[in-house]
Amino acid sequence: SPRSIPQTQIRWTPQRHWSSPRSQTRYPVAWHLTLENRHFEIQPLMDDQELDGRRSTGALYWEGAVRLLENGQTVGRGYLELTGYGKALVMGAG
Repeated sequence: SPRSIPQTQIRWTPQRHWSSPRSQTRYPVAWHLTLENRHFEIQPLMDDQELDGRRSTGALYWEGAVRLLENGQTVGRGYLELTGYGKALVMGAG
């Protein structure tokens, strides 16, 4: 059932990075997640899930499907979005 976990009991630690061959941006695509006394691994289904919209919206970020593992077993699936690792996105009219 849903419950609150204090921020001090949550820790995200990057485990592995991937560099885009298109933008040369380096993203932390694999993570270790600690929630209180439980330990999880977040692994991308594939590393290359970068969205490169620099020629249209200017957006450059990594977003994609991931799986959540606990003790080496898949316990969940999700979607991870990583922003702010490339050039800053400028919002608004110029």
